[in-house]
Amino acid sequence: MRPGPENSHRLDSIVLLLLLGLFVFGSPFTFWWAAMASIWYLPYLLWLGFIVMIAWVVRGSGHDI
Repeated sequence: MRPGPENSHRLDSIVLLLLLGLFVFGSPFTFWWAAMASIWYLPYLLWLGFIVMIAWVVRGSGHDI
């Protein structure tokens, strides 16, 4: 059975978030934002933002029926 359009959209969003997370937290880009003379809690804010985006995508429309 093929996934419906809502499930397909959710899967696309999850894959995009995974790629964004890999880019921000697992690439040479990490050294750039970590080396900036910025606030000490910047990594925590980035992780919090990433977790909130995941929760927003997983929550979706809220219709299971």
